[in-house]
Amino acid sequence: MNCRIGSHFCPRYHHHSPRSRHSTPNSPSEKLKNTSSKMSLRPSTAAAIQDMPPPGGYKKLDFTRYLPDRGPKGWQLWAGATTLIMYGYYQVGKTNQARIQQKMQERKVRYALAPLMQAEADREYMERELVNLRREAEIMKDVTDLKGNPWVPGSSQYFGGQWMPRKVSYFMRHQG
Repeated sequence: MNCRIGSHFCPRYHHHSPRSRHSTPNSPSEKLKNTSSKMSLRPSTAAAIQDMPPPGGYKKLDFTRYLPDRGPKGWQLWAGATTLIMYGYYQVGKTNQARIQQKMQERKVRYALAPLMQAEADREYMERELVNLRREAEIMKDVTDLKGNPWVPGSSQYFGGQWMPRKVSYFMRHQG
């Protein structure tokens, strides 16, 4: 007795019996099992049928008649993309050259204005220095050095023979 499970045949007999423990002999499931086992065929007795093409092959289909050209060809896409990329690099190069020229112009202007800016900074420094020297002279008017000489405003006990500008801190700018 064979069993058909899904679309496959099962030749195992041990799990099939004419009468199940859970069903009555006259139940519909028992009748269905009996009829399905009688109607099924073993694979060895069935004739093999395989679909084959007709003699001479199938008729050729003309796809080009139904499918019109859609868009550009592959080489046209490559040519267009290459052209666009090269144009983009050309524009980047032009922009870089213009930027270099602009920086050069700004640098030349800075170089031309540097002496004027330095003169302005020196003038501001001298004004601050004069204010500081007046305040120093007023504060140190009664002080003498180790030799008994009066204090000279702007002199330093660390004087080494070379003039150095005094360090101007944030607090010195707002005094005076």
